[in-house]
Amino acid sequence: MIVIKSYKGGIALHLNEEDSFEDILAEISEKFEESRKFFRNASLALSVEGRHLSVEEEKAVIQTIDEHSDVNILCLVGKNEETDRNFVKALKRIEMQREENNGRFYHGDVCDGEVVESEGSLVIIGNVKAGGTVAAVKDVIVLGDLSGDAYAGLGNEDEHFIFASRMNPHLCKIGSLSYNHTSGKGLFDKKKNIPCIVYLKDGEIFSDAVGPEVIESIENASTI
Repeated sequence: MIVIKSYKGGIALHLNEEDSFEDILAEISEKFEESRKFFRNASLALSVEGRHLSVEEEKAVIQTIDEHSDVNILCLVGKNEETDRNFVKALKRIEMQREENNGRFYHGDVCDGEVVESEGSLVIIGNVKAGGTVAAVKDVIVLGDLSGDAYAGLGNEDEHFIFASRMNPHLCKIGSLSYNHTSGKGLFDKKKNIPCIVYLKDGEIFSDAVGPEVIESIENASTI
């Protein structure tokens, strides 16, 4: 049996460790079909509790929800739910900005030689591969691997940031300030496999692992 919990900006699925994965997918299909009218076209984050899922199983869960509801899953959040839910607030504000035609969500990978741009903020629901480039007048959020180049704050470098679920870029640039393996403040290499943010402070560019205090500063400073 699965239990669906709803919170502002997201939903949590509590899964039984002892059920077969096929039974879990079948029940997810049934429950989301039944609640299709309730969720409508909501854009939500998803967290999974009670059971560890492989990457392929996570994809299967998201695909099942997609096929049996009108929900748009923005991202799959991890165990630190308070941090993740705070981060979802920033995503929701970008979603509002998109509705005002000043922000962009891009679904898929940005591959070598490709460039994806936005006149507001930009959310990549996928990976930015080596040789790929993403650029935004405001903030850049990559819900996957950032291995290419990312440019934020093209209109005004103040109060903008670059976030990636896994940070290993060739180059990050906010306004006129650049950040790579050999510049900026922070233990860049040690953070590349965890959620990380690149941001400005006192005229310098820094990197940091994403925690509640970082998210709070984004919430307070961002003009999204």
